This record gives sequence, structure tokens and C-alpha cells, in this order.
Amino acid sequence: MEKKAKKIFGFGIVLGGAILLSSCNSFCTTTDISNYLYSSDPINTTFFDSIEHGEDYIESTFGKIESFDKEARFVVEEQVKIQQVSEDGKKITTVAYDPELVFEKINDNLYKIKPVDLIAEKSSKPDQNNNRSDISYTFGLNDFTRQLITACKQQNVLIPSYDYFDALDDKYLDEMFKKADEYTWLSGLTKENITYNQIYGYSYNDLIEFRKDETNKALLNEMINGDKQEDGKTPSKTNPGRNYSFLTTLGHIKFEVSEENTNYYQNIEKWTNELVAQNVITGSDIPSVTFNNVYQQSLNNKAAGFRTCITVNDGFYGHISNDPLNDTILIEGKGQDFYEGWGKAFSEHGFLEGLLVYPIGTMVENLSHAFGMNGYGQIGAVLITTIIIRLLFMLITLPSTLSQQKMQFLQPEIAKLQQKYPNSDTNQYEKQKFAMAQMALYKKYKIHPFRQFLVIFIQFPLFICVWNAFAGSASLSSDAVLGLRLSDTVWSALTNVNGWPGQPGWWTALVLIILMSAIQILAMFVPNWLNKSRNKKIAKTGRNQALDTQNKTMKITQWVMTIVVIIMGFNVPAALGVYWFAGALFQILQSVALHFVFLHKQKKGRI
Repeated sequence: MEKKAKKIFGFGIVLGGAILLSSCNSFCTTTDISNYLYSSDPINTTFFDSIEHGEDYIESTFGKIESFDKEARFVVEEQVKIQQVSEDGKKITTVAYDPELVFEKINDNLYKIKPVDLIAEKSSKPDQNNNRSDISYTFGLNDFTRQLITACKQQNVLIPSYDYFDALDDKYLDEMFKKADEYTWLSGLTKENITYNQIYGYSYNDLIEFRKDETNKALLNEMINGDKQEDGKTPSKTNPGRNYSFLTTLGHIKFEVSEENTNYYQNIEKWTNELVAQNVITGSDIPSVTFNNVYQQSLNNKAAGFRTCITVNDGFYGHISNDPLNDTILIEGKGQDFYEGWGKAFSEHGFLEGLLVYPIGTMVENLSHAFGMNGYGQIGAVLITTIIIRLLFMLITLPSTLSQQKMQFLQPEIAKLQQKYPNSDTNQYEKQKFAMAQMALYKKYKIHPFRQFLVIFIQFPLFICVWNAFAGSASLSSDAVLGLRLSDTVWSALTNVNGWPGQPGWWTALVLIILMSAIQILAMFVPNWLNKSRNKKIAKTGRNQALDTQNKTMKITQWVMTIVVIIMGFNVPAALGVYWFAGALFQILQSVALHFVFLHKQKKGRI
């Protein structure tokens, strides 16, 4: 092939790859996105079934802070202070611990912590100046809101008042109660009768017991799935479990959208305006335009990383938190009827999504569930999917593969031409003669050199589609194999050194990347070794510099591609590492099989 044609073809592949990378869409529905947004920014309010449990929570929260002196915990109740802001903007410190300023009664069975800064002694011993250092923690706000406020303070962005967050949560709860009757296990719930168990799905005592030993899988399963009613399917009204609790079931309405308005923040904006109109809060309490922009941008960036939305049936999937109790969200099924879902994939997402991404994703989903959904089931699903994909790929590229193998087996003939035209690299006449003789040889044995580019042309978009299918598969984000989820990247696992060296996920990721890298390098060398074994008896009385240069270029290209795959192996989902490992092993077996097939044909004089 002429150099110009090769450059045009190479440019076309790069351009096509860029288009593919930018065109692949997420299969997340608006409800999925609402659930993801809520998981990042849930209700701020923290509830308790008694003030005593709330006080225990405050003390334990300070106790988790590494710099907090355990000896000072004995005086926490006396030393905890409350910071309030007076009308003139100055901070007022209430020295005495006053539960009425911290807790609010919802009903006889439920209390909440108001948004407030509490200060506790950092140490029980005063310094040389007889001063006691202290530490502060904001209660009544979720982690996302606390981090957002900290970031906005650093940027000198005006912060909404704590009264705003408190009033917004009250409005939010009122809206959830209006929709409670849509679910049989939540029907009849009101602000006056709801309990802690119904809010969270489990009891506070179970929560304390689980925090003492988070390896207790039986207790975790009970807290997540709860009890069932007499039919064995419907969640219990008194102990529904985290997945069917009041907050999990209805929390998404905070970011709910409509067909007319797809703004995920429309409800927050509407509720804020209503609170001001009702004089519940003032205009000075609400977020500024800048704060809202930072809030929405931060939340959008966080939610944009979640793509695991391909699943057949509704279910709880994902790895959105390091807290086992809040690690999953509800993902909508994309069609129990495969053909219906497949049709929607084409019409709603795109051609490649319909042609490859959705079928591959649903294949992984069905196989994962069939194999047991325990981590190893997902491994089995990826391996079977890899074999099927490689078989189809082999069938599609078989003419190209056969041409490439024939070219390898014609090396003795090429060597003769090399001897006949030893100066083809410098002599233009010999170069033309060598090229014509080579093409005549290819024509005689029905070899099409251009077909080798077909492999690259098909392989690249196939890889992009497999990547998106694995990244979007909900099942791969659930469960773990030896501490490693298949949706996690190897790099994220290797950089997570918490609990090292005993952390299983770290070692699993390390072994995976080593095995994948080794098998990729081996897959690159095997064809060369086989080729050398076939041609070791070929007499070489001369060397052809052009052919040597071509072979050297091919080797460099192979090494570059292999190194790129290994580097990418650190930054793609671990499922792709398994895919590449199995794919390289398949390639080795294919090379060996074709080697012996062509040897047999060569002996029979058929090539």
C-alpha cells in the first residue's frame, strides 16, 4: 500500500475513534440520575429515636476524630459548646450544653439534630497558658453540604443560613409524605406517626451493633432488606429495610424531573421560593446565585462519574459509598423483553449503543445473575462474554487473519525475492521489481495485504463499545472478588492503601495488572516465535534492508500498542483487565491453532 494511502487510512481510524469516544451515551434514565444525585446530596437532617441516642451520636462523632483526646470524652457533655450568630453577625458561644438548642422533637418517637456547629475540647489538659484547644464539627448537614460550604468559604462565596437548610428539609419531608401512599409499605405515614425504623429501615440499636462489626454480613443483609409482609415480597411497614425505607424510596423526588422540565434542580428552586413567600425564611437566608452555581456544578461533576445503568430488571446496584449500608441506589430496568430494550437502545441512544453496547451489557447482566451475583459470578460473566466476542470477531476478521498467516508462511518465497533483489532499499529499479514480484506472489496465493487493516478498523470501535458496556453494567458495580469490584479501576484500588498490607482489594488489583500485562506481552511474542520456528532453516545469503526496516517498524508498533494497553489497564474498569487477559489468551490459542493448520496444509502442498 502506498504511504499516502496508509496515512489517509490511519487518519481515518483516529478520526473515527475520536467520534466514537465522544458519541457513546449513558443508558441512565432521568430516574436513575435523580437517584444518583440524591445519593450524593441526600437529606441533611439526621434523625434519632431519642435525645439520648442523639447525644451518643454527637459524642461518638467527636470520638472518631483522630486528634480528639479520649480522656476529654468524659467531659464532652459539659464542654460541648454551641456557636450561634447574633443579629449583628457576631458569634455567640453558649458554654452550657443545651439539648433544646440542638434537638427538635418531630413526634413522640422521632427527634432530629438541627444544623449547628458544636465545639468540644480537643484535650482534657490545658496548655501552658491555661487555655484549652477545641475542635468543631457541623451537625445536621450531610457530608456533601459540609464540603461544599468549606469550599465556598475558601472562595469567599456567601453561604446560606443554617435556617435555610433546616426549612428546606422540612419542606422536602412534607412533599415526601404526600407521595407515601403510592407505596403499600409506606401508606398512612405522616409526620405525626413516622418512626426511626421507617425513616431508615432499621433500628438505631441495629445500627450501633453493625458499626461495632461491619463484617457481620447477616446483620447487614437484614438491615438492607428488612422484613417482609405475609406475601413474602412486600416490605414490612415497621421494619422495611434500608432499600425500602422512607428516605430511600422517596428521596429521589428532591431531583425529580418532568417531561416539560428536565431541570434536576427545579424542585429545590420551587421549594425555596415557596419558603420565602410563606415568610418561613427571608431572602437573606437563601443561597446566592454564585452558591447555587457552585452547588449544581459540584453535584453534576460528582454524578457524571456514575454510568452503571444497564440492567434488565429494577434493582439496587452501584458502588457509590464506602459505607456498606448506603453503597447502592435503585436502577431502573431497561426492558425485560430484550428486543424491546434493544429497539430503545437504537432509537434513544445511538447506532453503536444499539448494535453493540446494549447487547454486550445485557449479556453480562444476564450471565452475572445466572452465575449467582457473588463477585465470581461477574467474573464468569465477563469471561463468557469475552469468548463470545472473540469468536464473533474471529469469524468477521477470518479472511484478514488467513491472509496474514499466509504471508507468514510465504517467508521462504519472500526470502528468495530478497536474495534476487538485494538492493531494493536503495535502487529504485530493484525496488519496483521487488514490489511487483511480491504483489504477484500475493495474487497467486490470494493474499490481500489491505485486509490486515480491517482488523484494526473493527477492533477499535469494538473495544470502545466493550468499554462502555462494562462501564455501564450495573451488576459489575456490585459485589467484589477478593475485595476488588469489577467496576473499580486498578489504579483506584492500588492507590487505596487503607488497611494495607492486609487489604485484599489492593493485592487483587496488583495480581490482575501483572497477569494482564504478562499475557499481553506473551500474546505479542508467540506469533514471532512461531514464525521463527518455521523459517529457521531458510538460507539467507543476503539481507534486504527495506524488508528489515519494515519488520523493525512492525515490532516497534507491536510494543507501543502493548504498552498502551498495559497503561490503559490501570485506568479502565477492572472488568476490562479480565477481558484483555482472556482475549490475549484466546489470541495465543488462535495463533497456535492456525500455525499447525497451515503447517499441515504446507506439507500437503495446499499453500
